[in-house]
Amino acid sequence: MVYLQRGLIMKRYIDLKDSEALLKKLDSFFLAVGEMDDYAQFAVTILKELRTLISYDQAVGIFVNAAGKVMDCHLIGVSQNWGYTYKEYYAKLQSQFPLGMEKDRSREKNMSVQPIIWSELPDNEFIADCIRVRGVKHSLDFTLFDNRGQSRLVLALDRTRPEPYSRQEVELINHIIPHLDNLHRKFFLTVDPDVKIGRRKDALMEMGMLTTREKEVVSCLCEGIPPGDICNVMNISRATIYKHIANIYKKLNINNQQELLVYFLNEYKNS
Repeated sequence: MVYLQRGLIMKRYIDLKDSEALLKKLDSFFLAVGEMDDYAQFAVTILKELRTLISYDQAVGIFVNAAGKVMDCHLIGVSQNWGYTYKEYYAKLQSQFPLGMEKDRSREKNMSVQPIIWSELPDNEFIADCIRVRGVKHSLDFTLFDNRGQSRLVLALDRTRPEPYSRQEVELINHIIPHLDNLHRKFFLTVDPDVKIGRRKDALMEMGMLTTREKEVVSCLCEGIPPGDICNVMNISRATIYKHIANIYKKLNINNQQELLVYFLNEYKNS
């Protein structure tokens, strides 16, 4: 048993023989990923660099917006035509996340994963249309979340070979995921309601403090999410969303969504 530690990278035991070589690879992995300031390249770099730690044959990265809709896919070792297939498939499901994950999946409950052996699962449309035809036999998939706990990036490492993922590989990815999630959240700091609106606390005190829910609504509106989709993001009714919006207008003495966006976006820009 070897104790792995590089700052905050590893703080648990893992049974691996070549510990020094692994530590060097981990340092290189987190350095490469941590240097990315472009969101798409961040995801691509995770997949590419993970290959130095965990061998896979194909990989899929699925980008999900705050309303839970698939926006884009990045594929490795798979024809780019599959990107369109994935988008079409998930567009039909709408309220479901990739790989059958629940929409209210929480960060705390999903910082560890178990390998998927597709032959052991009951057949369904996804397995028939997206897994079996690609020859995928084993998968390791995990989710990264934004600051509100919404699933935003789903990454899957797939094997077409019969060899399953080893216990050591599963332990390794489970060590890595929480640190990746922390790095991932930095891309959403600019849209976090408490970070953004917190800069305006003094002004808001004068006009009536927004509640936590009202801050979340404002943040969603500033992201360009329509009111009808915010109810899915926040898991509350459409009527409640419009009630929050009405309260926000009253507190800030504005009359419509355009005035709201102009007010807050200008304040973010000037803060």
